[in-house]
Amino acid sequence: MQNLTSRILSAAIALIILFCAIYFWQSTGVYVLALLVVFRGSFEMARMFFSTAYPKYSKTFFVILSLISFLIITNQLFKFLSGIIIVFIFLLTVCYGVLLHKKFSSTDKVMTFVTKCMTGLIYCCYLPATIVWITQTNNGMEWFFCLLAVVFSVDIGAYIFGVLFGKTKIAPLLSPKKSLEGSLGGLTFSLITAFSFSYLLPNTPLWVFLVCGLFGGVLGQIGDFFESLVKRTAGVKDSGSIMPGHGGVLDRLDGVLLAAPLFYIASTYFSL
Repeated sequence: MQNLTSRILSAAIALIILFCAIYFWQSTGVYVLALLVVFRGSFEMARMFFSTAYPKYSKTFFVILSLISFLIITNQLFKFLSGIIIVFIFLLTVCYGVLLHKKFSSTDKVMTFVTKCMTGLIYCCYLPATIVWITQTNNGMEWFFCLLAVVFSVDIGAYIFGVLFGKTKIAPLLSPKKSLEGSLGGLTFSLITAFSFSYLLPNTPLWVFLVCGLFGGVLGQIGDFFESLVKRTAGVKDSGSIMPGHGGVLDRLDGVLLAAPLFYIASTYFSL
């Protein structure tokens, strides 16, 4: 009961912050929130990825690199450089690993560091940047709300159908409580939610919303499984503790992050 109360209170506070940021500052508010997600999310990822087997300042290096990269690629003047920037990030990461290779517990850890850094940067920097890019498109705020609504509705639908009808486990090694019945129920909710946005954006073809509802729901659930994989690999229960009852920022936004690129494509090429 206490855990449920904590979940409700922390969710209510998060919704109030989101509402105020969007109501008073709109896309600028989304940008500031995304920047905070990058800062906190990269900290959580670094905590899970880089143990004592890595050099002392590996976590700091990762967080700073994530923040600087985000600030650059979300600036509309430099957005076109986002593909080149990730190449330079790779070069910096390789240089860090090679120059400090003696500080690692083994040479294998150098390769692991580079791999984890690139994975983490895409997850904690480029995916939140995609959310900012959505708000910079035509009808961007509407598509941003559509993204949130679809992902959160798939969570709600999966929970309800899972509790009522859940029997067949999908991936017990990653998330023992997730069921096929819950997953299908979640997709039903996400499709209905996406369909409802066709009335808000009538100039966008209906099939675009159905695709976003279906595949956005799938990506939202895969994001949850991926976050569970990261946590199990790191041996932690939650990515953080900033949201009592929910865990960390990455625990709450894993599905939103993975679904964001799909909605960016939809808002860029099909929003009229």
